Amino acid sequence: MRKGFLWIAVTVLLLGASVPALAERPRIILFTAYRQVGWGDAVQIGCVDTDGGLWVAAGHDAELKWPYGREKQVEYLRMSDHLTEAGKLSYDELFSLKSLISSVQATEAKPVGWMCDAGTESSWAVRYDRDGNPEAVLLGMTGDDLLENTDVNAQALYLELRALFPFVRSYAGEMPGWGFQPVSVTEFCHLDGIDWDGVKVSAYYTDCESGHKELEVTEDQEKQILDFMNSAMVTGKENALDVTGGMTSLFFSDRDGKPVGFIELYGDLLMCGDGMYHVIQNR
Repeated sequence: MRKGFLWIAVTVLLLGASVPALAERPRIILFTAYRQVGWGDAVQIGCVDTDGGLWVAAGHDAELKWPYGREKQVEYLRMSDHLTEAGKLSYDELFSLKSLISSVQATEAKPVGWMCDAGTESSWAVRYDRDGNPEAVLLGMTGDDLLENTDVNAQALYLELRALFPFVRSYAGEMPGWGFQPVSVTEFCHLDGIDWDGVKVSAYYTDCESGHKELEVTEDQEKQILDFMNSAMVTGKENALDVTGGMTSLFFSDRDGKPVGFIELYGDLLMCGDGMYHVIQNR
């Protein structure tokens, strides 16, 4: 779910080109902002609206007048004519993003002081109640203040904002242990106690209409699957979606035919009860 950022939009902003006024944008569901008013005067903003529109702003705080309160910031992102449209997410990208926003958990942790006069970046997901009132969930904060929301949905959304809006300064890369820490697929799926020597593999494909179908697993395919289980790493969450078809289920049994575990894959993603995760194989 990684998109290339349209740098032309930022160039236009930095050159001071005029931007047509906009009465009101769709609701904002995700945003990141950096403010530096210590050694300089700079604001950088990127946000996503509920239709998948990408918006950016960059300039001086004195000019942009970026507010401090979260509700005022959400209102500013919908109404200000300082923002320029910088692209649009595809339907699938937006669908995945919204699933993470719906699932993200708020953190009870409080920001702590970290740097001095570096400015502060903060990233937020925004949900709305039935009356349209926004609830902003902090995903992370770096710079003069530091906080990471360690919920896996929050980590995925924070990383997505870095990919969408790389011009918004973030210091997360300077923090060891920040973000989702890669873990073996066996540990992640609670299969790390299995002796894989001699394990047999059976596979089934689930179709939404025709149901389950057993797949033939050749000797070479079985070896490849077991090599995968011994070396694959889970690297982060992609979405919080649940699907009823398109999955391949791999079942493992020992020499005596006793079941010892299983995993499910949706394409190249690992399926879990709370969504889908990226998996890479260490060669």
